[in-house]
Amino acid sequence: MPLINVNHASSLTTEQIEALMVGLTDVYTSVTHSNPGAVHVLVQQVPSDRWSVGGESLSRRNSQPA
Repeated sequence: MPLINVNHASSLTTEQIEALMVGLTDVYTSVTHSNPGAVHVLVQQVPSDRWSVGGESLSRRNSQPA
């Protein structure tokens, strides 16, 4: 039972999550020739204030001028 685990830092709509899960399953099964019914996909949305890069949260990083 393969498990594809996706952690995403910004909000996705239900439709986007569904499309992501279908697309990941399609790619995985086309490469591995496995049964789509055996592929598990987990999408977790993480608040940007709980995800950091280089010690700085994404919410702080995204609020700074470019």
